[in-house]
Amino acid sequence: MGVERGAMLDELVSAAAAAGGSAVVQAAGTDLWNGFRGRVAEWFGRGDAVRESRELERLDRSASELSTAGQDEVERLRVRHEAVWQSRIETLLEDLDGVERDQAVAELSKLMAQARP
Repeated sequence: MGVERGAMLDELVSAAAAAGGSAVVQAAGTDLWNGFRGRVAEWFGRGDAVRESRELERLDRSASELSTAGQDEVERLRVRHEAVWQSRIETLLEDLDGVERDQAVAELSKLMAQARP
């Protein structure tokens, strides 16, 4: 039973992280970006203003790279940035205990809903 629960948690974390990475890339450069990037940075910061500020810088770098990419480059960069953000989200979720992880996944789901135009 413990192995099954662990596998289900891994799947939940991976699915949430994949959706999060995709939402970051899809929102970058849109009208939603300014508000969304702040909420994502807050989510990552978890109350730590320094970490939140660093995440804002990372988010802005991603958006800048995506917006300045040439047509031949943009798809490769989208895939790369989705993977980067998915990995960052997975790492954060894996570092949380069960209750905190559940709360963070719920918060992330709300963020993803806000990222849709």
